[in-house]
Amino acid sequence: MPVACPHPRPYRGNSIFGPGPRRRLDRNARARFRYLARAHARAGRLPAKQEWVALALLKRLGDDGQCDPSHDTLAADAGCSVKTVARAIARLRLLGLLSWTRRLIRDGWRCAQTSNGYCLLTPENGVISCEGQTGRPTLKKSLTLRGGEKSDADLHDAARRFVLDQLRQAELNPPTDARAVAALAQARANAEARGWL
Repeated sequence: MPVACPHPRPYRGNSIFGPGPRRRLDRNARARFRYLARAHARAGRLPAKQEWVALALLKRLGDDGQCDPSHDTLAADAGCSVKTVARAIARLRLLGLLSWTRRLIRDGWRCAQTSNGYCLLTPENGVISCEGQTGRPTLKKSLTLRGGEKSDADLHDAARRFVLDQLRQAELNPPTDARAVAALAQARANAEARGWL
């Protein structure tokens, strides 16, 4: 026979009384969290507004590790709705960047939930992984012949076509950065030395 619950609304699991967990992040850990949030956004795993929520959480993180803003505060900081904040927090938890604990306070004879206590996490392994891939997927072009072996002439031809295509693109949209201009001049000089131009 199942045991009856003594109260119709018992405390939820992972709820505590008090300030909640605190995890201090030094300057490098803050920069790492910002980098990971942006990397997940670039990879398409975190929509732009959810990235803003992650950065708003980082903004609200105190020097002592206290991070307990309400959803309304995060929504105002990120410029989005409260529902977007809730979705962003759930997504950040799935990505391994965030954990939280429900905080309870005593309100007379009963208790009520106040804002959550958040811990911003920075995975230490340095690899952003999702479904077996790391970072952004790389497109690979196969240069195999019918027999399966690669010909040096085919590789040379592919490299020549790639460099010439990049030079044509640079002529259409000339770079403005000094380093990019220098790299383009070097690539053009190399192509002329090889007789490709």
